Amino acid sequence: MNLLFLGTSAGVPTKTRNVSGVALRESKGKGWYLIDCGEGTQHQVLHTKLSFHSLKAILITHVHGDHCYGLPGILASAAMGGRTAPLTLVAPKGIQTWLEATCAVTQLCLPFALEFICADDLPSIEFENIAVETCALSHRVPCYAYTFTERNVEAALDVDKLDRHGISRGPLWGQLKRGVDITFEGKPLRSQDYLLFKHAPSYCQILCMAGQAAVLSD
Repeated sequence: MNLLFLGTSAGVPTKTRNVSGVALRESKGKGWYLIDCGEGTQHQVLHTKLSFHSLKAILITHVHGDHCYGLPGILASAAMGGRTAPLTLVAPKGIQTWLEATCAVTQLCLPFALEFICADDLPSIEFENIAVETCALSHRVPCYAYTFTERNVEAALDVDKLDRHGISRGPLWGQLKRGVDITFEGKPLRSQDYLLFKHAPSYCQILCMAGQAAVLSD
């Protein structure tokens, strides 16, 4: 995973920095996730190689405008760019209410489904290559941090261990390689115990506002 900062200014933009927006890109492929979407984020994206077709999810930390006012615009840009695949939006409940009202008043009709997940419920979400955990922060309004952990890290079978445990080459090896837990001679075996991962899963925690750092350590 790697991060691309689209905006780092707080409250209002400056001549050289846009308001909050961070793109997290997957290690492989073109998939990416947008954390916060301040006004002008869609324009910032134009200066990158990011594609709205490859956007997996948008995650909003809290309802203040410098973190969300760009949301209708970026959805409109994705729509006008021909996106049709469903898009996940993780955000506080107030964002859904505001966005629905904005779409109704401005007649913004999206050609793709917007799948809303309420951050207030502190959800755990699994995408194909990324797992996301939600953590509550201390702020004047409900506010959340998002932890991203890489999934499906490339791995090889630990052949020596399989041989030591008497598990002969065959269909069971294929199941273990695919991450499927098995039963061998009446004993349950975990796939992860027989895999050699090329590297530890990448991990990243993103927060854009916190009043008490201690909240993150709980």
